[in-house]
Amino acid sequence: MPQTGTNSAAELEQHVSEFSREWYDMMVRIWKDRIQLHGAIDTGALLQSVSGGGMSQSGLSLTAAFRFLSYGIYVDAGTGNGYERGNSGDLHFLDKAYRREHNMGKPCQRRPWFSRSWYISRRVMADRMHDIIGDAFVGLFDNLET
Repeated sequence: MPQTGTNSAAELEQHVSEFSREWYDMMVRIWKDRIQLHGAIDTGALLQSVSGGGMSQSGLSLTAAFRFLSYGIYVDAGTGNGYERGNSGDLHFLDKAYRREHNMGKPCQRRPWFSRSWYISRRVMADRMHDIIGDAFVGLFDNLET
């Protein structure tokens, strides 16, 4: 945590960089844990595909990319076989009688491995950046001479 009154621009960028790297690495661990927690492992392909896609920082600006198989979004949303784009909401295949008649088993269930943790982690990142940058701003006024 930056110390009030002692922050240079380089120290501020260093604090932001350190936290950003920790946050970035933690996102991959959180997503893998959540995939396992929600039992979203049929073949293991989704779990194996989750990785960092690169991170860059310029000053206080951060760009982060992550990789995972695109079907992971459908797992997160609980959509899958039978769902079609533009079907006007008629999801007859969710009806228990229809599923029984066509030997379809249980419908897909949401397994929110991505969306919840992404929302929460973005808030954590924003709150922490507010703290780091806010402390540096207060430090500027501590260095003013009267």
